[in-house]
Amino acid sequence: MSLLVKAIEGFLRLFYPIFKKWMNYQVYAYLAVGAINTALNIFLFAALYEWILPKEGYDIQGYNVASYTVALIIAFFATIPTGFWLSKNFAFKTETKAKKKTGIQFFKYFLVVGQGLGSDYLLLKAQVVLLDMEPTVAKIISTVIVLTVNFLLQKYFTFKK
Repeated sequence: MSLLVKAIEGFLRLFYPIFKKWMNYQVYAYLAVGAINTALNIFLFAALYEWILPKEGYDIQGYNVASYTVALIIAFFATIPTGFWLSKNFAFKTETKAKKKTGIQFFKYFLVVGQGLGSDYLLLKAQVVLLDMEPTVAKIISTVIVLTVNFLLQKYFTFKK
């Protein structure tokens, strides 16, 4: 077991007694490592949207692609590997580490997070366009909704025993 895995596992075990009354370890670990990955995703989104990408978006063949859409997609693809690794190693530990099973799980993980990206985009767009909400606040709200659905899909589809 690597030093990083030991450190994360130790950190999770240290704080689990606080949450033990309300949830089992798997739900706690999913929320904890998911929070880490989600924080990374939101940080990347906000950094890209607020400081790096042009506010006016991009004109591609007469169609304007909003900067928050570009930031959403970049942050999504940047956090797929970390999310899978954290979920597989801490929230949904599996007995077998076979490459074939890992490949299938990664494919399923990608399908679930792909659905999450689509849902996240639709929720984000609806909040920004229909409710005139600030994009970073809208991203946080849509993330909470999508994470709830994704936990169930990851548990019963991707990492099903």
